[in-house]
Amino acid sequence: MLRHVLAGGLALAASGLVLATGPAAYADLEAPYARAAAIVDADGGLNNGKNVVTSWRAGTGKYCVQVASHLNLDDSVIQITARQVMRLPSIAYRHRSATCHRDHTITVYVANPHTGRPADSGFDLSVS
Repeated sequence: MLRHVLAGGLALAASGLVLATGPAAYADLEAPYARAAAIVDADGGLNNGKNVVTSWRAGTGKYCVQVASHLNLDDSVIQITARQVMRLPSIAYRHRSATCHRDHTITVYVANPHTGRPADSGFDLSVS
């Protein structure tokens, strides 16, 4: 009897896993919007990216990430994550700014949360 209970539980867990991953894969294949992603180093260099033209460091704690021209940044959700401890990145502008003078550019400012001053740090950026 115990063997049947364990076998039934294993089958139920396996089917739940298949059901849980099915819709996520479908949503990813049918995404109706363009996406971009970047891994930016502390020196502003583009470590890796998708639909990203270039990135650069414009000053201490000031970074620019230029995305492909076919992306519409007006309707996009942008998420950034610091790659170093005690750094807080924030999105300053989605388009041309005084810091980044190019079109289709996202301006990112990074600060030390203890001092509030600009600080260099790598970050991950995702546009969806």
